[in-house]
Amino acid sequence: METSQLASHCKELLLTRNRVSLGTLGSFIAEDLPASFTRDSHVLLPPGRRISFKASETWNDGLLENAVESKAELNELLAKITYSLNKEKSVTLEDFGKLRRTKEGDIFFVIDKNIILNPGGFGLVPLSLSPLEAPSKIKSPVFPQKYEELSSAETPPPVPASSDPDTKQRHLGGMWITLGIILLIVILILIVYVFREPLRPLLETILYSRQERSLL
Repeated sequence: METSQLASHCKELLLTRNRVSLGTLGSFIAEDLPASFTRDSHVLLPPGRRISFKASETWNDGLLENAVESKAELNELLAKITYSLNKEKSVTLEDFGKLRRTKEGDIFFVIDKNIILNPGGFGLVPLSLSPLEAPSKIKSPVFPQKYEELSSAETPPPVPASSDPDTKQRHLGGMWITLGIILLIVILILIVYVFREPLRPLLETILYSRQERSLL
């Protein structure tokens, strides 16, 4: 059995599975990622699927054993991969990615950038969001001087709404009414809190039904 066959089986299984075990070597883990923005918020990335490798996930789910023709050949290939990782620190899985071992002994996986294992995101591409252009400043048309003088003479200057005494009075009246309502609510809350014990039967009658009061 070759590494290309192993890679093909892993890719096919990871399309529908979130975990594929390589025995005592570890497991591939698939995580669905929602659509997200890049750091500069200029590009919207479509939903994706991240593939990683965890050496701590040694529980064997048996998916590869059921997918291959010979379990003995699979075990032999996994032993070769383990040996290559210990000696050469890297193993290539054709058209899938690379397994690498660090100096500390940790194993991680680098997927091929051309591999897409997200059927739900097929056909979706990153969307570039260009910033909106600054609004243009439209200049008013130039009228003849005589027309401007006539218009300014006939049209009285507008009176600011804030200078109307009736408007100010209405605003003040509305503000006092709002403050009065807030003060009344605070007083009612204080009364209920202070006299909560004497008012408990009345509150229970309001808040609970007869069956709920019998349970209480």
